[in-house]
Amino acid sequence: MRARTATSKQPQADAYDVAVRYLGQRPRSVAEIRRQLRSKRFDDAAIDVAIEKLRAQRYIDDEAFARYWVEQRDRFRPKGQRAIASELMQKGVSREAIDLVLGGRTDDDEVKRARESIRRPITRWLMLNDLERKRKIHQYLAQRGFSYDVIEEVIVHPEPEED
Repeated sequence: MRARTATSKQPQADAYDVAVRYLGQRPRSVAEIRRQLRSKRFDDAAIDVAIEKLRAQRYIDDEAFARYWVEQRDRFRPKGQRAIASELMQKGVSREAIDLVLGGRTDDDEVKRARESIRRPITRWLMLNDLERKRKIHQYLAQRGFSYDVIEEVIVHPEPEED
């Protein structure tokens, strides 16, 4: 038989406290919090109580989380709508919330984000011939979830057009 350690005799933190600490790092989706609490071996009833308490206090909201995630992506690591939607789905955000948050984005916004995304790496590609540079741009943007129409627009006009 195993001997109990001193830490096992201390009172266990409740699910709510663990969830609040987890939220301290950055906003989280409900599914992320649920996964975290399950990994800490809380039962479903304790998890549900903690999540309802967090919702009542407006600490968690999947739509607000999705808006935060999209804003962070746009600011620091621009990606296409497909990639952002995929990331949000992996984080457990509902399709309705994703559609609501991404619904107001236009193709022009997407092209702008794609141009911003290649702003730094394109300086390395300027010495390549046209065909190779286009291939690099296409590959780079496709990996970041931009649509083929957006990629083609950026390839034809890598710099923003002057009005």
